[in-house]
Amino acid sequence: MTMSKTESQENKREEVPVLSVCDVMRDNTNQVIMKVESLLPSFIESFANIQEEYLRIARDFFGTCYIAEKELLDKMGVDHKAIEGFDKYLKVLTKYTILDIDMANNFQKTFVTSTISGMKTYDNYVKLMLSEYAKMLEYTSALIPKKS
Repeated sequence: MTMSKTESQENKREEVPVLSVCDVMRDNTNQVIMKVESLLPSFIESFANIQEEYLRIARDFFGTCYIAEKELLDKMGVDHKAIEGFDKYLKVLTKYTILDIDMANNFQKTFVTSTISGMKTYDNYVKLMLSEYAKMLEYTSALIPKKS
């Protein structure tokens, strides 16, 4: 028994899975999200490497600075009270810098919390709209005559 060309084409059509718009959007969105998530460790590692290099350079700088300072300030006869004043000044700057860092950290935490809250609100809204959309499709489908 041989199949006609038309029957063969019909069988091929049946083998292809039917895609929905939702499947297409979900699958492609998932690909993008998975790519971003896969890069997070690299992103974090890159910033950790920058911080590590910055600290290494700072340590080297202050090590070299100490040696040069000892020679220069001893020769100049700089009063240690001036250095103590400079220390007090830098302690104040350091205090405010640390406060700024804490404030930026708190801002970031608040930003993340607010963003997640907004996303959850959006998610609830989308679920509500999809529920209404499903009801509309069901109602519309009931009005459309079936193909014979």
